[in-house]
Amino acid sequence: MPYLLLLFVLAFLAFGQEIRVSTIVQGRVDKVYVKEGQKVKKGQVLVRVDPVLYTTQRDNLKAQLRAQEINLQKVERDFRRYEELFNRGLLSKSEYEDWKSKYEKEKSLYDALRAQLERVEKLIEYCTISAPTDGKVKKLFVREGMFVNGTTQGEVLLILEEQ
Repeated sequence: MPYLLLLFVLAFLAFGQEIRVSTIVQGRVDKVYVKEGQKVKKGQVLVRVDPVLYTTQRDNLKAQLRAQEINLQKVERDFRRYEELFNRGLLSKSEYEDWKSKYEKEKSLYDALRAQLERVEKLIEYCTISAPTDGKVKKLFVREGMFVNGTTQGEVLLILEEQ
């Protein structure tokens, strides 16, 4: 499933230079915790994007992963039995290789689902944007309720000036 990404850019002036902080999410801006002119501390939450697009994907992937795990366990048991038969000379090499391929395919599907789940869980974390340094909000470009579309181009949310 293709993922649309949004690059949030928070601009900060730290030690006389601008620092850009990004996260790759899309969705509705759930909450803006700061306003222009407000001082912020490093780690303070600035903006939260509603993670519902990712939580539904996460729940779907968890269900798929559970089903694939059950399937993989069965295929692995079968493969181990056929491997034993092959090692005793009771199964042709071609049949053994077929079972080995089937097992490796199911294992790859399981690993791919697990990787997708890890990615989506990380995107859920990225829905909360925090200040990378102490500073002051210089300019704010987003407001609650806005839908931010996933793109590879940065969308400036706010500018902080270090204090």
